[in-house]
Amino acid sequence: MSPLRSDASSPSLSPSRPDLTRSGVAWYGVLVLFVVQIFSFVDRQAMSLLIAPIKADLGLSDTQVSLVIGLGFALAYAVAGLPVGRLVDRLSRPAILTAGLALWCCCTFLCGFVRSFPQLALARSGVGIGEATGTPVVVSLLGDWFPPQKRGIAFAIFAVSAYVGTGLALVAGSAILHALGAQPTIALPVIGAVRTWQVVFLLIGPVGLLAVPLVLSLHEPRRLRDGSRPSASAAETPGLRAVLTYYRRHWSAFASQHAASTLLAMLFYGTSAWMPEFLRRTYGLPIAQAGLWFGCVTVVAGSLGVLTGGLVSGRMLKGGYVDARLCVTGLAALCALPFAAAFPNAAASGSALAGAGAMIFFTASISTTGSTGVQELAPARMRGLAAAVYLFVFNGIGLSLGPSLFAILTDHVFGDEGQLWRALAVGAPALAFAAAAAAFVGLAPYRACVTRSEEPCPARASEDPASVTA
Repeated sequence: MSPLRSDASSPSLSPSRPDLTRSGVAWYGVLVLFVVQIFSFVDRQAMSLLIAPIKADLGLSDTQVSLVIGLGFALAYAVAGLPVGRLVDRLSRPAILTAGLALWCCCTFLCGFVRSFPQLALARSGVGIGEATGTPVVVSLLGDWFPPQKRGIAFAIFAVSAYVGTGLALVAGSAILHALGAQPTIALPVIGAVRTWQVVFLLIGPVGLLAVPLVLSLHEPRRLRDGSRPSASAAETPGLRAVLTYYRRHWSAFASQHAASTLLAMLFYGTSAWMPEFLRRTYGLPIAQAGLWFGCVTVVAGSLGVLTGGLVSGRMLKGGYVDARLCVTGLAALCALPFAAAFPNAAASGSALAGAGAMIFFTASISTTGSTGVQELAPARMRGLAAAVYLFVFNGIGLSLGPSLFAILTDHVFGDEGQLWRALAVGAPALAFAAAAAAFVGLAPYRACVTRSEEPCPARASEDPASVTA
C-alpha cells in the first residue's frame, strides 16, 4: 500500500456538472435503489430456508439443491449481465431496471408452481436474468450521481440493502413457515393445493412490483466523459476493441481485484446458503428458529460491516492511498479467517451464530470495496460494462460455486449430510485465506491502474487501440 494520491481521491465538481447531492436527487435515488435491492435479495435468499422440504418433495441431494441456489441462478445472472452492462452504457437505466424487476418478481412467483428439478432450475434462472439488471444500473447511476469523494459512503449505504434483504428473507420466510405450522399442503383460492414451501414463493414474489413506480421516477443524468464533462451522446461509448485492449493492459489489476472479491463472495454466499441447515443439522434448531436468528445476525453484522468498510476505505482514499479499496478487502479477509474457522466447531448454536456474525461483519466490506474498486479501475464511459464483467466473475464463480463447494464436500468427501459442519470448517477458512492472498498480491498493479484510469478513453473501436489508457 502506497500513499500515492490520485485525482479520484480529491476531485472537485466541474462547473458543467450539477451537484445532485445538494438537491437531494442523488440521495433519493440511493433510497429507491436500496428498496429495490432489498426485494432482490429477499427473492434470492429465501430458498435457503426451504432446503429440507424441497429436497423431500423433489427428491434432491444437497448438491442438486446447491445447483439451484447457486449455479443455475448465478450463471444466468452472470451471462445476462454482460449484454445488460453494454445496454446500461447506452439506454435508459431506470427503464432497464424496471424490466429486470418485473422479470425477477414474476419468476419468483412461478417458483411456487414447480413440480420438478428442471422446472425449479428454469424459474431460478429467470430470477437471475432479471436481477442481472441491478448492479450494472446501480454502479453506473451512482457513478454519475456522486462525485468520487462521496461515492464510498453512497455505495456503502446502498450495499447495506443486500444484508437487510438477506436478513428479511430469512426472518419473513421463518414467520411464514411458523404461521403455516406443520401442514404439508395449503389450499389457496384460485390456485388450489400447494406445498407449504411453495407458499413462501407465492407470497414474496409479487411484492417487489410495488417498487416499479419508484424506479421509473429515478433521475437519468447526462452521461459523463472522464473528467466529469457531460457527453453528447451514447455513441461515444468505447468500442469493444478499446475495452478489450484496456483490460489486457491492466489484466493483473482487474484479476486481483476480481479474485479477492469473488473468493469472499464464495465465503459469504456459501455459508449463508447453508447456515440455517447447519444450525438444524448440528444443533437441532427448528428451521424457522434458525432462519429467524441467522436473519437477525445477518442484518446487524452485514450492515455494520458494509458501512465500516466504506468509511475506512474512504478515509484511506482521502488520505492519498489509491489502493485503499483493495487493501481493505485483503485486511477484511484476514480478519474473517479465524471466525470462519471457529464457528463450524462451536459447541453451542449461540457461539456458532456469534462467530458467523463476526465473519459476516468482515466479509461484508466487499459490498463497498468491490463495486467502488471497479469504478476506480475503469474509465467513466466503461463503467457499465466493467460492472457487468465484474459481476460475471463475481457471481459466475462466487455465487454459483460458493453453495456448491460446501454441498460437494458434504455429499462426496464426507458422505453424510450430518457432516455439513466439517465441510464448513474446511472450506470457509480456506476461502478467507485465498481472498487475502489475492488482494495483497495485486496492490501494486491496482495502484498503477487507478492512477491512469482517469485519462481520456477512446470512444469508438475504430480508433487506434494504442491510445487506450495504458
